[in-house]
Amino acid sequence: MKAKTYLLLLLGVFGIAAASVFTRLAEAPPIIITSLRMLAATCLLLPFAAKPVYLAIKRLSRRNLLLIILAGFLVGIDQLFWVSSLEYTSIASSVILVTAHPVLVAIMSYVMWREKLSPKAIGGVLSAFGGMALINLTTTQVGEQAFLGNMLALAATIPTTGYLIIGRQMRSHIDFLPYITLLYGSAAITLLAGAFLSGESFSGYTSTTYLMIFLLAVVSQLVGHSCLNMALRLVSALVVSVAILGEPVGAIILGYIFLGEGLTLNEFLGGMLVLAGIFIVMLNQPRTKKMEAETPR
Repeated sequence: MKAKTYLLLLLGVFGIAAASVFTRLAEAPPIIITSLRMLAATCLLLPFAAKPVYLAIKRLSRRNLLLIILAGFLVGIDQLFWVSSLEYTSIASSVILVTAHPVLVAIMSYVMWREKLSPKAIGGVLSAFGGMALINLTTTQVGEQAFLGNMLALAATIPTTGYLIIGRQMRSHIDFLPYITLLYGSAAITLLAGAFLSGESFSGYTSTTYLMIFLLAVVSQLVGHSCLNMALRLVSALVVSVAILGEPVGAIILGYIFLGEGLTLNEFLGGMLVLAGIFIVMLNQPRTKKMEAETPR
């Protein structure tokens, strides 16, 4: 892979890892945090993307436009499930479980594009999951609340898989800027509707909470998720999916630095296995004739 791709994946993983700390420090209901995050990200993009979005909508087929809207809905659901999980379980447990989507992505990539994994790539995936399991030995909490949080984090893997697959499909149909604007805008509408229906208030929170939501929009959404969506135009969905497994490592480190959540030997060793797995998969990414024929934008 090119240096640009490595940089995109690194920035993307850092951005989404920082989201755990920002979210924990934001004292507001999950639906408010996620809806304001997506609304802020969309509003920041619109001054630059309004015309490209208008032109893209004119060119897109109805099917592809609906797929992008669906992907935005999935992004919103993914964020809501994950942020809600942090209300009940630890940062480490949440991010470890929410990044369990490479298996689903691998299956879907094989079904849709016949992207077969080499033995080395399979070894990389197993190494990453082995690292996650090792981390999980000491970080997964026990109890009803923790169980609910862990289930919410696992549930988030399904919409994550969906929007990664759709993003992979859309890379040859729409430019990057209008794509992420439509994606985040659809997610914002979904979440805002949920917030209004829930009856939660958008006002009355501390200045720190609003600052954390702004940082979520800029660092985690516009930098983190946007870099990962851009990477989908350069490599397979599985490579991006496995790269996201680096999130638990970053989240655990940031949680230790800023929130005082301890780092055990198992977490350190598991993190090294996760990073090794990511590196192996990156060097042995699946290719198909269709992918080689496409020119990423």
